[in-house]
Amino acid sequence: MEHSELNWFPQAWQWVRSAPDWGTVPQWATVLIALCAFIAAIVSIRSQREVARKRAATDFFLKTEMDTALLQLHEKYLDAIDKLKMIETEKGEVSDSFANTPDYWAIRNYLNLHELCAVGILNGVFDEGVCYDFWSGELVLAHNNALPLIKYVQKLKNSQNVYAEMEKIAKRWAPKRNVR
Repeated sequence: MEHSELNWFPQAWQWVRSAPDWGTVPQWATVLIALCAFIAAIVSIRSQREVARKRAATDFFLKTEMDTALLQLHEKYLDAIDKLKMIETEKGEVSDSFANTPDYWAIRNYLNLHELCAVGILNGVFDEGVCYDFWSGELVLAHNNALPLIKYVQKLKNSQNVYAEMEKIAKRWAPKRNVR
């Protein structure tokens, strides 16, 4: 090696020696340990949040499957949907005479349950994967079956956003479920 190629080394060494105090090995070890603890805390918090979201979704679905009142609500919904299909016009609309009937409210009450689930998903309260695995077929089917009523409700004054979240989730999940 030529002498000129090594000229940078004494200058670099001089810079390192004249630089501010970089601390000692124990000080750097402390910083490294603190950084590792910080990363572990972030990973732990994210993991706990994910578990909490999955548990919230599971609790919601357990309630829907075990609560007698909700099971009766589902039965009333199924009966009402059959009646809705019989009175639906060729254009897929609902007549005003159906509104405010017990069947109308049975469908609305059941759709409110789906809307609550959709709001939980869109706001990150429920884990979407758990919700999709357990509820996607039911939500998409309920949306499609009640679509004439949903459109009717959304045409009412100050109601254009009613069931909007459920529609977002149903449209997102329908292609995956191959349900139309």
